[in-house]
Amino acid sequence: MGHVVSGITVLCVDDEPSYADLIATHLERNDEAIDATGVTSAADGLSYLDEHDVDCIVSDYDMPGIDGLEFLETVRARDPDMPFLLFTSQGSESLASEAVSAGVTDYIQKRHGSQQYAILAQRIRNTVERVRAKATADAAQTRTKQILDATSDAVLVSVADTVVYANPAATELFGATDSDELRDRPLTDLIEPTADGGVETVERVVGDDRTAGQVRRMIRTLAGNSVQASITACDVTWDGNDGTVSVISDRSDTDEREHRLEALHEATRHLMAAEVHNEVAGIGVNAAAEIIGLDANAVHLINDDGQLEPVAATASARELVGDIPTFEQGDSIAWRVYERGEATAVPDVRLEEDVQNPETPTRSELYLPLGEHGLLIAASATIDAFNEADIVAGRVLAANMEAALAAVERDKQLRDREQELSTQNDRLEQFATVVSHDLRNPLNVAIGRLGALKEECDDDNIAAIEQALDRMQALIDDLLLLARTGDSITEMETVALETAVEDCWEVVDTGDAALVVDTDRKIQADATRLKQLLENLIRNAVEHSATDEQMQSGGASDYDGPGVTITMSAIPGGFAVSDDGSGIPESDRETVFQSGYSTTTDGTGFGLSIVSQIAAAHGWTVTLTESDAGGARFDFTGVDVVSEE
Repeated sequence: MGHVVSGITVLCVDDEPSYADLIATHLERNDEAIDATGVTSAADGLSYLDEHDVDCIVSDYDMPGIDGLEFLETVRARDPDMPFLLFTSQGSESLASEAVSAGVTDYIQKRHGSQQYAILAQRIRNTVERVRAKATADAAQTRTKQILDATSDAVLVSVADTVVYANPAATELFGATDSDELRDRPLTDLIEPTADGGVETVERVVGDDRTAGQVRRMIRTLAGNSVQASITACDVTWDGNDGTVSVISDRSDTDEREHRLEALHEATRHLMAAEVHNEVAGIGVNAAAEIIGLDANAVHLINDDGQLEPVAATASARELVGDIPTFEQGDSIAWRVYERGEATAVPDVRLEEDVQNPETPTRSELYLPLGEHGLLIAASATIDAFNEADIVAGRVLAANMEAALAAVERDKQLRDREQELSTQNDRLEQFATVVSHDLRNPLNVAIGRLGALKEECDDDNIAAIEQALDRMQALIDDLLLLARTGDSITEMETVALETAVEDCWEVVDTGDAALVVDTDRKIQADATRLKQLLENLIRNAVEHSATDEQMQSGGASDYDGPGVTITMSAIPGGFAVSDDGSGIPESDRETVFQSGYSTTTDGTGFGLSIVSQIAAAHGWTVTLTESDAGGARFDFTGVDVVSEE
């Protein structure tokens, strides 16, 4: 089973509005699990936190009003464990030291280039996973304490041979007023270091070698009385520390408890490896037989018709009940417990008003909800067969089954999505093949026939036909590029912008246009896709510098008007391509990157869509503005800049 990480909500706080949104955008691009929101002040951040749950906060330091550290202090007062990353250009040892002292989770200095966002996204993921792992461990320890509190045997947990936990049964056994009276005592004050008959010393059970084992031992009460007992000791992690849990009871009871814990551990391991719902259910019913000690168990999962349908049952359950029933909504104890979501032990089901079958051979039943997925039901022919320890152990098993069922569901959704993407890619490839063969071949025939016709006659309509065929050829080329390359990039390498744009200039019909390269910057990029991007920008600038009528009279090389000047320049964190043409109206700048948009009658409408797609594949942000000369300017930021000579 693959490792699937659920969504991570991130709040980005930076007083620069565009930068707050930029951080959020790049985080989402670098990690599909991240859902980021940008705000422009700490005050807005606090307001956002009042209404939304977030997993992590990324904040600048130098902000008006409330700075980053003051914001951190306020957040810590609300939630001491909230991951808080200080992401700032104010880099100094004193600030870093002050941030660490204030309890910041991580301190990251802003850099140029898109790589910093990948690092930031990874830091966020690592931090959130660590916090979630701790929460899971804390929840597991809470469940463990619940089990131990309900256990009738005395239980001591020790770290470094000092008692850190004692359950109520231990408090009673050792004659203490409460558990605090046993806590912080040396373990050897309570368990004598020697035993009758020369059996192993206490160090063998709880000593340095950490070997689990069961021995007879004399324990000493607070009143000074010695009592012979059977002790099972094994390693445990408690509050993040290596420790020992000692279960003190008579030998038979100890063996039973140890078997239950081992069965729960083994069941959990198998549950987490299950790949389908029915496999989880099968493991669950067999585990319940060992952990609860009753063989008649069944798992009901909610089906597409909204019924609790039996999907797994032990042979003993079928022998006791016969055909395992399906529960309709609202007509049974099972449905009542499922809707309430609380584990319930029913001492005698025949006395319940909503018992489905008043003549049922079962008398007591334990209902364990599996979240929204269904129920685990354990049954007995004996009245009041379940004690508190059974209920607590059943809850833990049910919680692990619920987690396993959720994991199965997530994996299924992931597989379905992968299948959907695979099918989509197959359709795109099929489309590209059809375009390449079924459209290009007759188009080539038409172009050839037109060439022959031009030699035989002189007709004004021939030029219009030739223009239309050229446009069809350009449409096919752009469609193939979109369908076959998509959002993918292959190999990143160091590319000189000057070399790349000059190479593109040689292959594009530029007519009287002029190229000015005002940078020697090198960047990390997919060289082939970068050239596709630049070719489309150059072609777009040249074609839009002439009117439709002028372009239809021939290519850019036949246009005798003033040539457009295209300039490549460096900007902070990237590069810009601008021209001195007619520009793009501000009202159209939100739609120019959509497929099919064109301001000329013979344009394909795909050029700028391809530009946007290639930029996104690199993790760049493209922004369209007006150039200093009144034309169009395309700014590409978030670029990984290598050097400038």
